[in-house]
Amino acid sequence: MLCVVVASGYIVIVVNEISLKLDELKISKLTNDKALSLIEEGTIVSKSALRNFLIFTERTNLVEVYLNGLESIGSIKTKNLSYEITKTFETPKFLGNDCSRYRCLQYRVSFEEIPSSLWKGLMGIEDFRFLDHDGVDIVSIARAFVADVKAMKLVQGGSTLTMQLAKNLFLTKEKKFERKLREVIYAFYIEYKMPKEEILTTYFNEVFWGSLNGIYIKGVKSAALVYFNKSPSQLTDYESAILIGLLKGPYFYSPINHLDRLKERTSVVYNRLKSLSLVSEKNDNIWNENSWGEWQNKLKEKNNNTFLYSTYQVSKSIDNFLEPFEKFVFFESVEKTRSDLEKVTEGFDIGVKFIAMDSSCLNNSCNKIFTYYSKNERDLMNAIYEEKHQVGSVLKPIIYEQFIELGKKLTDEVSTKPITLKLKSGSWTPKDASLVHEDSVPLVYAIKKSKNIPLIRTANELGFKNIEPLLLNYFPDLLLPLSEYPAQLLGAIELSLGELAFTYLKYFRKTCENIRSNKYAFEESILYEMSKASETTVSKVSTNIIKEILLFGKTGTTNNGLDNWYIAFDGKVFYAVWFGVDGDRKDKKLRLAGATSAYRIFQNFQLYRGKQITELYCN
Repeated sequence: MLCVVVASGYIVIVVNEISLKLDELKISKLTNDKALSLIEEGTIVSKSALRNFLIFTERTNLVEVYLNGLESIGSIKTKNLSYEITKTFETPKFLGNDCSRYRCLQYRVSFEEIPSSLWKGLMGIEDFRFLDHDGVDIVSIARAFVADVKAMKLVQGGSTLTMQLAKNLFLTKEKKFERKLREVIYAFYIEYKMPKEEILTTYFNEVFWGSLNGIYIKGVKSAALVYFNKSPSQLTDYESAILIGLLKGPYFYSPINHLDRLKERTSVVYNRLKSLSLVSEKNDNIWNENSWGEWQNKLKEKNNNTFLYSTYQVSKSIDNFLEPFEKFVFFESVEKTRSDLEKVTEGFDIGVKFIAMDSSCLNNSCNKIFTYYSKNERDLMNAIYEEKHQVGSVLKPIIYEQFIELGKKLTDEVSTKPITLKLKSGSWTPKDASLVHEDSVPLVYAIKKSKNIPLIRTANELGFKNIEPLLLNYFPDLLLPLSEYPAQLLGAIELSLGELAFTYLKYFRKTCENIRSNKYAFEESILYEMSKASETTVSKVSTNIIKEILLFGKTGTTNNGLDNWYIAFDGKVFYAVWFGVDGDRKDKKLRLAGATSAYRIFQNFQLYRGKQITELYCN
């Protein structure tokens, strides 16, 4: 009697556990569909980027048809590796990602979307009596039990599909009898709660199908998209057999590392399906050696590409200020830049931060902000709004603006000869990264080329006490007296990305107010002069498109290249990119500058995101 009570109590506990877990599973089925993306006339986009993006939209099955249609109506025009956008169009809706784990793609589908070749094939290979049993196949269990007793350990499972589902969803892989008992109870309960059709659907939606480029592939739709660029309904019988074969061991049968194993396994699966009359007797779909080789090469290329990770990041981004395609291009730009600089940054813990903020924003509760931090494991809000970095030369436009407020003109000449200031802490001599051969230069040249000596000479001439109250409006934490901490004028100030954004928006509003009140013309302003990329510190790395428009921008490089910046303003949106070392910095130098790191991310994003670049003007 006691044994019955104990057993009953144990079953009640286990059933309650799985009931709660099944409820959680149902809740997680809710998806958050993303908005459409508008690709604007007069822009260019990367062919590969647009194609890869479209695979994970509602046009999954018809990417080439969709692109051919756009070309036929004159919306896009092929231009080498890019599409020239000749008419504005909307992309299909980006798919919502159901997976809650890190670096994972999952798209749940209904039973109707799963081809019969898959679910019939799975039953034929894994559980031929699936439609007849109640979750546990006694014949299979008995056969496995005999094998286990003979071996004196668990060597066979005898698992049905329902038991496999229970194990994959709720249990560990350890081979213990207690775990096996739970698996049996779970399977009975699942069969009690779910019809066979729903069990199969859940199985196909939740099973693991390997990984590519570090992205965990969960569910049949993710597998079909990643491995074949198709939705499940478009799979051929042979492609279905490949996926069924992969299920036995996604790593053991990896198409990249163990193709021969997968070919053999697929042959076994396909022949078994043919013997059960679950696929056509014709061999039209069977791959030859060339087909296998081409497929493997495509997967290797995907594995070395970053677009799956970019797709994952878009699917998990909760900011709505940028459209999905813009985000995709940005994430691709970050990964490409990091890859291009891999040799230079080897051994360094590199981090990337980014903020895009509408000029109307007054605080971080504004809904027109997009933020990014490459360290997904850390808190994003803290990284953007709390963690501070030394800003370096990125602040110079604001510093020079105060000189203008105190009566200086951009045409005024200033000496480039060395200057030494006597401070309480000792003598201080500012230096420039590159020599200036002229004895003096106009202030406008000094700011465009980010020169230090002319800046400190001008500040010393105007008087540090006179500059202090003006700068305190922008930097309330400024160390005083400024005359004892003049390095702050060269960017020895620490700000978070968010603080930098709001500080600059304040500066832009003030400058545009001065222009509108006719204090000086736009063409006579620092705003205008710093909007000509062909004449600033990014002149050598800017494309002709960027050089031909007015787009305010400023680089910053400090701490021996460990902090690299680029900020930009197009009259509507402020952008800031930080590219630097997150980890140990002691006695380290990085041979990088803002123009060769942060700016590269920004420029590629601006050029290929499918949006016209807005020219700066105060209006």
